[in-house]
Amino acid sequence: MERFKVSGEDLRNFYQENIPLAKVFSDIEQDLRHTNQVVCRYIVNGLEIAEADEARFSTVTLEQIETLEYLTENSRDLTALVLRGWMEALPELMQRTESLAKRMRVQGLSGLLKPIHDLVQNCEFLIDSAMTIKETMGDQFLGGSPVRWEKTEAESKRTVLEALRALENKDFVLLADVLEYDLNNVLQMWLDHLRVLEKSLNGEYSGSYFDSEQTGPNPVGRKRIAN
Repeated sequence: MERFKVSGEDLRNFYQENIPLAKVFSDIEQDLRHTNQVVCRYIVNGLEIAEADEARFSTVTLEQIETLEYLTENSRDLTALVLRGWMEALPELMQRTESLAKRMRVQGLSGLLKPIHDLVQNCEFLIDSAMTIKETMGDQFLGGSPVRWEKTEAESKRTVLEALRALENKDFVLLADVLEYDLNNVLQMWLDHLRVLEKSLNGEYSGSYFDSEQTGPNPVGRKRIAN
């Protein structure tokens, strides 16, 4: 992780107008893409701001800024961590899905509504995360990919909708089948996709956005400081 700092005076001299921080945030993040870095945290006037507060601070204008600091991380490293986390979690999620289906056949839906709800939420979160990672990495990563993303995404949506309909109709027999067979099959497909992404990240498929490590412009005169 690296840390950068720029003074409010330098920012005002650079922009020559009293712009909001939103513009500065955008320029910093655009600049960092040239070196495959992403901002992990902003510190405004010595105050560390949470991600949830960025929208509020983005309206602050440069005349109110004494110092702006930000911490950065290599996007390739972050992507690798997310991929590895999901790849380790998916087998356990598949086991829980199978166990839930078996319990449902014995006891119906009694006492299982929350586990079912949590399972559906986890699956939706997985799909969103996988698609975000794919978009972040870029299609050029997947030129040699043997998997079909569109088919898996469509099958995922169909399976989740079928599970929700079975739950709404209190058809626990159908729901158990959907979870054990259809959903677990979809989860296995996503695991295959994540393995492809990891191979792409490691350069085993042609084309890699992250291979480019060129130095980008320095638009706001930032300075690297010690952590």
